[in-house]
Amino acid sequence: MSRYHSYITSASKIIGTAKEGEPLAHHLKKSFAANKKFGSKDRRNISSLCYNFYRIGNALKNKTIEERILAATFLCNNTSNDLLAALAPDFNAQIKLSAEKKSTLLNINTKHIFPFENEVGEEIDEIAFVYSFLQQPLFFVRIRPQKMEEVLEKLVAANVAFEEINTSCLALPQGTKLEELFLLNKEVVVQDRNSQQVFNYLQKPEVFLAKDSTVWDCCAASGGKSILLYDMLHGHVDLHVSDVRAHMLNNLRTRFKEAGIKKYHAFTADLMSDSEALPEVKYDIIVCDAPCTGSGTWARTPEQLAFFSAKKITNFIGMQKKIASTAIKHLKEKGLFFYITCSAFKKENEEVVLYLKEKFHLQILQMEYLKGYGMHADTMFVAVLSN
Repeated sequence: MSRYHSYITSASKIIGTAKEGEPLAHHLKKSFAANKKFGSKDRRNISSLCYNFYRIGNALKNKTIEERILAATFLCNNTSNDLLAALAPDFNAQIKLSAEKKSTLLNINTKHIFPFENEVGEEIDEIAFVYSFLQQPLFFVRIRPQKMEEVLEKLVAANVAFEEINTSCLALPQGTKLEELFLLNKEVVVQDRNSQQVFNYLQKPEVFLAKDSTVWDCCAASGGKSILLYDMLHGHVDLHVSDVRAHMLNNLRTRFKEAGIKKYHAFTADLMSDSEALPEVKYDIIVCDAPCTGSGTWARTPEQLAFFSAKKITNFIGMQKKIASTAIKHLKEKGLFFYITCSAFKKENEEVVLYLKEKFHLQILQMEYLKGYGMHADTMFVAVLSN
């Protein structure tokens, strides 16, 4: 019994010292480094309690942290739980109930967990989206071209369970140590299931792309989508990548080297600045994976849900419109502009796309949500525009 009380107490202390903006994974790592008495099993259990706490968002605010942890553990699990059996046996006896029935028992609803339902896009099933926060998404990897056979052989040899989603996507157990099995970025790329689908428009039979199309990934970060696009175009691409953060481009260069991408042009660019000198290049394809609230990924990072306020959406809208407007001026005639977010909020998505359409007299070729709820994946938004 005392061990479970210790878990609750430790999780409460970690939650009580968490700060907005710091990823929970980093905060947990620091907390455990400062208190080395916990073994690996203890760390896993305490971490799980912390993640569960944040998964219920704004629900049960009138309860203590300890009470909320117990309620969240009940809500986020569907098999018998030793901690609940010891500390809240009534919860444990009903652990197999649906999330909806558990919510009723706790006297909470989806608006208590996620009080931003009026902000989500019309395509989104609000109830399913909110309840998806209660479960950790699956761990997805993308297999690089011609690497599937050897990747599967390595997984079988290492006795690692996997689910083959399609011919290039696998779901693996959380915590799989990829670096011990594969050459990262050469054989497999860590990438969410729906993030792997953002360029599917290019596979339409009516889409014609010139060989060695000129591509600009204008918010490239560490280059995951650039590697995806490079693979989809079979390496026949004149690739330009930029980001406002120089350290992210350093990460990108490392990944590109691992991925075997040698010919590309990387440069820092602040697309929020009117005085930024950009290359005098016109592009066949521009990828704008815009900064956003990340609301479509909050099942992975539930602490962001707990600290979020609706006024933050407005801050991102201004950035998205400015960055996209700056980039889109460099699109070739009849070129393709991909606007991508990992947000479920319509103001960051449909409304930005309509703004761009009207401002630059563009045609919307595609606009959709890639819904992650129901498949334990992230929810993404992608729109393709052309001039």
